Amino acid sequence: MSIFPYAYRMIESFDLTHDESQISIYAGMLITAFAFAEFSTGMLWGRVSDRVGRKPVLIMGLTGTALSMICFGFARSLTGAITARALGGLLNGNVGVLQTTVAELVTKKEHQPRAYSIMPFVWCLGSIIGPALGGALAMPCDAYPALFARGGWFDTYPFLLPNLVCVIILFFGIANGILFLEETHAELKDRRDWGLDLGHLLKRVFGVPARGPYDDKSTAPGLGELQSLTMDDPPPGYRSTEGSPRMCSTVPIAADVERREEKENRGIGRTFNRQVVLIILGYAILA
Repeated sequence: MSIFPYAYRMIESFDLTHDESQISIYAGMLITAFAFAEFSTGMLWGRVSDRVGRKPVLIMGLTGTALSMICFGFARSLTGAITARALGGLLNGNVGVLQTTVAELVTKKEHQPRAYSIMPFVWCLGSIIGPALGGALAMPCDAYPALFARGGWFDTYPFLLPNLVCVIILFFGIANGILFLEETHAELKDRRDWGLDLGHLLKRVFGVPARGPYDDKSTAPGLGELQSLTMDDPPPGYRSTEGSPRMCSTVPIAADVERREEKENRGIGRTFNRQVVLIILGYAILA
């Protein structure tokens, strides 16, 4: 979102045309390149996450965004800028994977409204901070001549600074994901995770408790509650058997395998049924 305030000025700096209406068209192409590329690969990343796990795909998305923002900051032509934006969309079509991860982390129905409200809240927060950040840091030699002298990198690449700041923020997100995000895929969550092991080591070094939500016996759910967790179906399409990231599964893994095979054997016609098509159409109309 940080590119929105300066997209027009960036196109203008490429000196392609002096026609303001043409500059607006190019700016529109620049902004929509990311969305179109993300749309093109969203289903692909969902399938990849079923194969390799949610965590690698989410971290790959953040890494791809960081790479695209570095390329975008150094872009000196419209082609380079659009390519950088499209690269970010191609490598970061993981919105569905993120929602699946949340669903697999929180399967208790009374907790799901709070869990699902976090993502739109954070997105809206970023939509406020991002454009403010981009507008404040773009063309720093013009905005802050006392701090950024002419003739340096930020004069040659006037839109590099906001992208570098965003990359630093992304770096913290990547590090947090590697060290502390647990795999939620039913078949892959028990494999060895060196990043998570390092995160636990860091917690011990700094004296941070590494307990799960149900490690304390006084707060652990009883057998009746565990049975109710397994009987309550999570939202359609999300079939996790976990009640928390650290609680052992209470339903045989074979059931998850069977559901996954059923999903993989489902054809395009059954996947895009009438209800799914209507939901997609509704979102398209809103957009």
